[in-house]
Amino acid sequence: MNLRRQLVLLSLCTLALPWAGCQYLRQVDKALSQGQIQTLEATGNAIAARLASAPELIAPDPRRTGRPPGAQLYLNPLPQAPVLDGYGEEWRALKLRPRPLPDQHGEPLAQATLGKHDSQVYLLLTARDRSPSYHDPRTASLSSGDTVEIHTAQHQYTLPVASQGSVRALYYNPRRGDYERELRLRGRWTASAGGYQLELALPYALTGGELAIRVLDRTQSDAGSPARRASTLPADGRPGALVEPLPALQQELEHFARPALQLTVVDQEGFVLARAGAISGQQREEEGTPPAEGRWLRNWFYRQILGSDRLPPLPDGTYPPTLTENRETASLWFSAPTDDLDSAADNRVGAVSVPVVTRADDIIERPLLGRVIAAQSASALQSLTESAARRLWLITAGAAGLVLLLLLGYASWLSWRIRRLHRAARTAVDASGRLRGDFPRPYLNDELGALNRAFASLLAELDHYHQYLRSLASKLSHELRTPLAVVRSSLDNLNAGALSEEEQRYAERAAEGGARLSAILNALSAANHLEASISQAEREEFDLHDLLQLLTQSYADAHPGHHFVLQSPAGEQRFYGAPELLAQLLDKLADNAVSFAPAGTTIQLELDATANAYTLRVSNDGPLLPAGFGQKLFDSLVSVRDDGGKAGHLGLGLHIARLIADFHHGELHATNRADGSGVVFTLILPRP
Repeated sequence: MNLRRQLVLLSLCTLALPWAGCQYLRQVDKALSQGQIQTLEATGNAIAARLASAPELIAPDPRRTGRPPGAQLYLNPLPQAPVLDGYGEEWRALKLRPRPLPDQHGEPLAQATLGKHDSQVYLLLTARDRSPSYHDPRTASLSSGDTVEIHTAQHQYTLPVASQGSVRALYYNPRRGDYERELRLRGRWTASAGGYQLELALPYALTGGELAIRVLDRTQSDAGSPARRASTLPADGRPGALVEPLPALQQELEHFARPALQLTVVDQEGFVLARAGAISGQQREEEGTPPAEGRWLRNWFYRQILGSDRLPPLPDGTYPPTLTENRETASLWFSAPTDDLDSAADNRVGAVSVPVVTRADDIIERPLLGRVIAAQSASALQSLTESAARRLWLITAGAAGLVLLLLLGYASWLSWRIRRLHRAARTAVDASGRLRGDFPRPYLNDELGALNRAFASLLAELDHYHQYLRSLASKLSHELRTPLAVVRSSLDNLNAGALSEEEQRYAERAAEGGARLSAILNALSAANHLEASISQAEREEFDLHDLLQLLTQSYADAHPGHHFVLQSPAGEQRFYGAPELLAQLLDKLADNAVSFAPAGTTIQLELDATANAYTLRVSNDGPLLPAGFGQKLFDSLVSVRDDGGKAGHLGLGLHIARLIADFHHGELHATNRADGSGVVFTLILPRP
């Protein structure tokens, strides 16, 4: 992994800034939520204290004191009188919560919904009966099949179940001693696949403020004992009271109303006695004000940042027993209904329930009159957290982006310096082993600058050493010539006298060694002179094809023991260079090929021309190059000839050929043939 990627990965640590900001926002939201709950609790305590001081507002009917729970029935306020057709379409539109009526086994038998409009009480009763038994008029019984009984404060009304048609309500008249029909009870029956349904209306004055419902289910229309029964009538036979909202309590509750705050007072059984205000989304819907659109993505993003836990849905019109059936202050968070248009902003609703108790001491616990429930949407909190989140997000995102750009820029700049130093180190030595003098100098005093200076100092030392080695041959040649001349003159004088046979042999061997040493010094001197003369050679444009033909013929005449073959494209091959130097380069390659190729074999010269370069190959049969000598062959004083050093080959021929190739900005390589039969020398000359 390169340095830039490492720094990019390291810069990802800046993401800790937005994460810390989110954690901070969550703590702020938690503190604001707790503050909202405390505010709602204070509001509920104030209202509860007011109602405890005036219990007639919340419990005006003393008849309910001591009545068993479940006996009372709640009258929902109806905006208009429903049509008594037995179908109950108006009831379903109001989404009222029905009262379940289980049988003696706890299984659901029926459900009833009661409402009041003006002075009329309305009832929607839905019974579950797969095989209803209808009244048989041929029997003398009052109701031979399924029966619905309505109990009021004065009378008991029997309603025989019919498959379709109007309701026939019968009650016992003690003055006449017989059952009569009550015409003030109006309603209609309808049958369904799941049972039957009753829609009924009766004057509130007829109930006397008390009402109970009893459902009898018979298997046959024989007036026998019911198989199942469900009832709200207590064991003492006295109907429960009808509970409805209290206008005086409603008026008192309006004094505590505030915008976006819903206040609800319920009795000890959870029936709503008064309600003021509304949650913000509901209030806006009632006022007909459309909510802001197009904010759902931003609000969803804020909810993800806050990481709120999954909340139970807010009940429609009622509250769970946790808030209505205990004597302790309780608080809960709900999620607003999905059809609440304001839920897109913040779908949390906080609710606090405070009990209303007249007085409690260590001896006697006074009865619970009811509870005050204060509910408020968290949309007000969301405006605060949204503002804080926006500022925090902009700051952290800007800081993280700036740090990321700085780190990325620094990584790019540092990587560029390292790559520059790497390229300079790779190109510090040319193909001939010479040191280049364009190594960059640092301009900063950091670690990379120190490394750059160390490389430059090292290469300068190597250049001095290389220059010393390059001049060593000429120095040795100059310094050794005088003692060598003394040795040779002494040997000549020695040979002029009379020598024994053994002394003559040693003198000849000494003379032979001196001659070889003189030849070596001459070769070194010639190589140095040739290297100096190469740089001063003049260039001209000539036909490379013609030069190769002339040289190939000369090589064939000079070495009759080998066959020389030239393969070249037809026509002129113009090249700009020094023809004498190129001829000398080919002489070195041809001499090398003749030295290693077996007698009678073919030495092949091949020229390929492209738009950018000429490629010249000299190929011969013979031994392969030793491993690792592909480039070492062109160094000075390197040779792979196995002649015991007697031929005086110093490895300068290929070195000179390499110098000539560098003069023409070309490349010279030595490789083995693909089939392993010999060696190929390749010269690449760029075309102008």
